[in-house]
Amino acid sequence: MEETAGTLVAGLFRTQAGHLTARLARLLGPGKLDEAEEIVQSALTKALHVWPRSGIPDNPAGWLWRAARNEAVDGLRRRRFSAPVTPADLAESLADERAGMNDPRFAAELADEKLGLIFACCHPVLPLESRVALTLRSVCGLGTGQIARAFLLPEPTIGQRITRAKARLVDMKVPFAIPAGDALPERLEAVLGTLYLMFNEGVGSSDGEDLIQGDLVCDALHLARQLADHPVTGRPEAEAMAALTCLTAARLPARQDADGLPVLLADQDRSLWHKGLIAAGFRHLRASMSGPAETRWHLEAAIAAAHAMAPAWAATDRPYIVQLYDRLVHLCPGPVTLLNRAVAIAERDGPAAGLAALTPLEGDGLIARYPLFTVTKAAFLERLGDRTLAAEQLRHALDQAERIGMNQPDRRMLLLRLDRLSE
Repeated sequence: MEETAGTLVAGLFRTQAGHLTARLARLLGPGKLDEAEEIVQSALTKALHVWPRSGIPDNPAGWLWRAARNEAVDGLRRRRFSAPVTPADLAESLADERAGMNDPRFAAELADEKLGLIFACCHPVLPLESRVALTLRSVCGLGTGQIARAFLLPEPTIGQRITRAKARLVDMKVPFAIPAGDALPERLEAVLGTLYLMFNEGVGSSDGEDLIQGDLVCDALHLARQLADHPVTGRPEAEAMAALTCLTAARLPARQDADGLPVLLADQDRSLWHKGLIAAGFRHLRASMSGPAETRWHLEAAIAAAHAMAPAWAATDRPYIVQLYDRLVHLCPGPVTLLNRAVAIAERDGPAAGLAALTPLEGDGLIARYPLFTVTKAAFLERLGDRTLAAEQLRHALDQAERIGMNQPDRRMLLLRLDRLSE
């Protein structure tokens, strides 16, 4: 029973911590986000001790909310004469604890409050890097060390970012709520950008032992679909982000071989792709077409859909994918987009055309230090038969990885490719 309870609590931590933190933060006030997080941790710890003895409750999520709310109410009572508590706060906190716990609306209310917390964490008053760190900590429940490892930064740096971000939200009196009216599009774009960074870090870890960080993938996927399904935030761009995450995550079962090494898209066993996620991705993609605007999320989702539709690598509609990248470069130019476009051009027109498409990036100091840029050049050179220069590029990529970071599976794959070229 103890092992079963521990497994359940671990799962609830991943799925419920953000919901409960959001609801408590609304009850306690924006300045009490730290306290809300501590109370949720306390409730989860209590479950670990109580459930093995008394049995797992019929509604574990409701039990956790009741335990967390009771602790918060006790705190409100203790501070009642030293800090103002509004009648509305007290009325909500003292309501019948059984009310609504088995009501389907309970889950809907938690979802609304979690989305409100996401919009607060991604508020434009915060720098982008702080938005990501705060979202991962407060919404997704990741520890400071996990976040630091995900983004190749010292743990104290991440801790300072999170602390400053929370203080900034308090100073600016940012509400924990989904924005309304004209404020929604800009705020939603900030949320989508944060989710995109989270998801990309999950599907291709920057460093560490793992190629894929399943926690980040699941969190970003779940949040993107929540945004798409919500009556207020379910705009076309949110549907497009949900489509992109579903269609990309569907390929992850084929992303690694039995030794944990990465498997390129061209070599993946497509029978392993998750059919349910692909179907969900196409549903979201169709829903995203209801608006007049074409966003970067629409174009990236369309590229993922083109790969998902192809029964085999050779059957991929490469001219269409290049067209999509051309539109993406026009809409949102950037070195990583140009790099991906060069890969698409190489698949359509050959490696020499791919190398030519990389030429404009040679003068970009940032992308030139990016290992994936050098690895891409090596792949084109190898296809052209220049094994010596390709090996030189791979050695350069490994040197870059030492300075910038690279996950171990990708590093091992580069070493294997280098060995093969050096034979």
